[in-house]
Amino acid sequence: MKLRILFIGGNDEWFEKIAEPDTVVETTWFDQRLEHLEYEFYEHIAIHNIIEQSVAAEKDGFDAIVIGCFYDPGLREVRELVKIPVVGVCEASLHVASMLSAGKFSILVGRRKWIPKMADNAKIYGLDSRIASWRVLGLTVPDMTDKEKTQVAILREAKAAVEEDGAEVVCLGCTGMAGQATRAQEELGVPVLDPVLIGLKMAEIQAILSKRFGISHSKIGGYEAPPKEEFTKIYESVYGKAP
Repeated sequence: MKLRILFIGGNDEWFEKIAEPDTVVETTWFDQRLEHLEYEFYEHIAIHNIIEQSVAAEKDGFDAIVIGCFYDPGLREVRELVKIPVVGVCEASLHVASMLSAGKFSILVGRRKWIPKMADNAKIYGLDSRIASWRVLGLTVPDMTDKEKTQVAILREAKAAVEEDGAEVVCLGCTGMAGQATRAQEELGVPVLDPVLIGLKMAEIQAILSKRFGISHSKIGGYEAPPKEEFTKIYESVYGKAP
């Protein structure tokens, strides 16, 4: 089945290696002014664009959307506004980790700063009790462009998570670590989850469920959309164009 997926915050080169043959992945960035989303204020700015890009993607015929930041910025807002599947890489990774472990899993983050927000999300997702530990690499997102330095930190903290914290699975808690799970997985002998890989694969699965079986996120309760006329009026006042 041919699928068209929008990955917000992704890298085109990486997707050529991991997408299914019939999947077309198009990428865009959160906001050209932002190099990363490590701060709440930056995330606030990014969500404004994520909403606009997601509404446009559904209108343009995309089959699914991936929000490529482990904070899952704008995830609930976008699910309110579109019917196509919307995947947050953190939510996807934590659910997969829970299915791959009989006990608990650990999450590797760049900085201690990130933990409160991510821990809040894990609680919302109902998976906080499955987390063995949050392990800190001591790296900013820009630091992660140094792949060798990042790999060393990943190996160090993933090993500690398994040997000291009892983790059965390790999640890389930033898309800046994309492509660096394989070595740690081979050395430790446990699943190490790349959030970009997991996010894309979950989007492919959900896109198939949506296209073939009509299954996507529920539009009653928390993801109920605002009234159409009211939404259109507000959207136009914010973005200067019709949704």
